[in-house]
Amino acid sequence: MDTNMKVDSYIVFKSFSVPYYYSILFGWMPIRIPKNDREMINKNLWSISGLIFSLSYIILLIVSGSTTRELRNAIKYQGNRTSSNLTIHDRIQIVVGPMFIISLWLNQTIIIVIYILMPFHLKGLRKVFELFNAFFKSHGSIMGDKNTINMIARNTNIESIMMIIINTVLSIVSVTTSFSRIRLTFAWKLFIMIDNVIHKLEALSLCIQFWCMCSVLAKCFKCLNVSLDRLRVRKNQVMIRPPGLFTMSDRLILPTNMVMLLRKLNRAHTDLCFILDRINDVYQVLILLSIITCILNMLPHLFVLGIIMAYSNFRITPQISMVIWPLHYMLRVYILCKAASFATNEARRTKTILNASFDKRLTDDEKKGIKRFLERIDNKKIRFSLYGLSYLDDEYFLSSVMAVGGYLVIIIQSYMTVIEEQYPIYDRPTADKFDE
Repeated sequence: MDTNMKVDSYIVFKSFSVPYYYSILFGWMPIRIPKNDREMINKNLWSISGLIFSLSYIILLIVSGSTTRELRNAIKYQGNRTSSNLTIHDRIQIVVGPMFIISLWLNQTIIIVIYILMPFHLKGLRKVFELFNAFFKSHGSIMGDKNTINMIARNTNIESIMMIIINTVLSIVSVTTSFSRIRLTFAWKLFIMIDNVIHKLEALSLCIQFWCMCSVLAKCFKCLNVSLDRLRVRKNQVMIRPPGLFTMSDRLILPTNMVMLLRKLNRAHTDLCFILDRINDVYQVLILLSIITCILNMLPHLFVLGIIMAYSNFRITPQISMVIWPLHYMLRVYILCKAASFATNEARRTKTILNASFDKRLTDDEKKGIKRFLERIDNKKIRFSLYGLSYLDDEYFLSSVMAVGGYLVIIIQSYMTVIEEQYPIYDRPTADKFDE
């Protein structure tokens, strides 16, 4: 491997290009990502298009918040609550209407807090870009040739594009199939639909940003782990065959250069772990707020789904929107958790490879190099956290799914108990009565 190989040190721009332009549309990225050394030293760090879209989205957010009070009166139940002939729709509007408004208020408040924190986020994100560029400039030869580096950027952008497409489809389907049973005017429904689609697409910007960062990290860790396969080659050879007519000697298999390789991989792994820590510092507040908004928005929809299933004695097939709305929010949590797991699992896999490569056939210097490598990994917490409240990984997502499932079961059981006391089994609402 040619240690003097020059690589594109600004590969982070290529890897981050899709999330970057997507984030500009929703005011998330009013800074430039440097494409070269000239833009790196340029004092003009702000993107005009990013500033314009950021200002436009803030105005849209203010306008959306000013109409919340009017929306509260529009969906407020106007009938007699003591009437005995209330339909399921009336009962849902009485209970879930205030929940919907409260979640909307809290969601808008959290978005305002996020935009207040945006300058600090962008400052930290700029530092992450610099760390990535410095890493590829220092350790690009360890990652592989130019084709490998470009493959990292290409695959990362493909992943981001797929997430954007899936989220866009889910957003449009869930929003356009909603509100059909809520008694609002067409103008109100159209406003709510547009506002919800925009907020859903805006919220995904954070997810694909974080996914992109973690995806590049995971691929770099993976390239580093592939380089550690040389230890297995060295371990499984008692004697090194001298180069023949059709064979070429590999300097990295020699004992002295193997120690050098271990040192380089150790430094590269250390730098990647430092980048992981900085990414966690930059995103953990926004991720925590994003998860809170997902929960706040999910609860009213789960409440509606639970009431309908309980009142209809499971004889009404839920609308597709009732299933897609909670699925959409859980998908955002899944993206965040899975992205973090990709990076941390690949980082911890280095320790497994080192332990498997440790063998008596290695020289004393090589064994010492592996021990130092392992000690440094053991002393480092390679995990994403949410300010110490929890670790962001697959286990966190599974616990979230279990909590959501338990919440839905409690709703159904509670309302079915009330229904059994009020209605005989032959007089329970059917799908026809639900549409009344």
